[in-house]
Amino acid sequence: MMLSVLIPTYECTCYKLVEDIHAQLDACAADYEIIVFEDGGHNQVSHIANLKINELSHCRYERRADNVGRSAIRNRLAEEAKGEWLLFVDADAKVVREDFIHQYIKAAKEGHLLVCGGITHTEKSPAPSCVLRWKYDREYELRVGLVSTQLSAFNFLVHRETFLSVRFDEALTTYGWEDVILGLRLQEKGVTVYSINNPLLHDDTEESGRFLEKTEESLRTHHTHAALLEPHTRLGQTAMRLRKNHAAWVVRCSFFLRPLVRRNLLGKNPNLKLFAYYKLAYYLSLG
Repeated sequence: MMLSVLIPTYECTCYKLVEDIHAQLDACAADYEIIVFEDGGHNQVSHIANLKINELSHCRYERRADNVGRSAIRNRLAEEAKGEWLLFVDADAKVVREDFIHQYIKAAKEGHLLVCGGITHTEKSPAPSCVLRWKYDREYELRVGLVSTQLSAFNFLVHRETFLSVRFDEALTTYGWEDVILGLRLQEKGVTVYSINNPLLHDDTEESGRFLEKTEESLRTHHTHAALLEPHTRLGQTAMRLRKNHAAWVVRCSFFLRPLVRRNLLGKNPNLKLFAYYKLAYYLSLG
């Protein structure tokens, strides 16, 4: 089998990630390639650092001229891949298992068409200005665990023909939910997620303000594609239930507390129950 490791990046230095994966592929004596596409970013520091990727065997780094978005850049990577199997990895990941590649090769040889390895986070809290995302992600990991039945684009393996029969939906030009929609469409074809304990570490150093902005953008994306997403997400199911019971207006009206809630979320000790309320209220306020 040939494995194509596909890494989309946007102004992120990922040479160390590629180097670590490259070393494991060589150790497995695998037939492979690693392709990294910079999605139209202009950061020269990360670009110069990533150019070193081209010095590694079977590796290619290319800066694309235009920013096409999270879905389209992954599709472009898959189109250029030569491997029978595609391993998608986000650029802000870190390898934490010495058998990371081996576990995926094993799952592929067992005949699983869609394999999700999961995501883990540091146990130590980052700087106070970055704590919201870390606390949210860490709580999710502790509640759900590393093995989840939901597809995450952060770290997953898929058979190339299976992927190309569906692809990421390029109608999603804003942030969020492209992996959930891909998983739903694969499920329609009878392909379900096979989850294994094979995580990559996520770099949770995103400023809380920026994370809140991305959260709001993802909620707008969800609202745009509500017909498809609402029956399959916890947020959507809650919104549907509130509308059915004519109670959505109560949550919408309480959104006047938004400034106070934001103050907490952007502080040193954000309350995750308030964050859940904020997301639901923001979503319902969209109409």
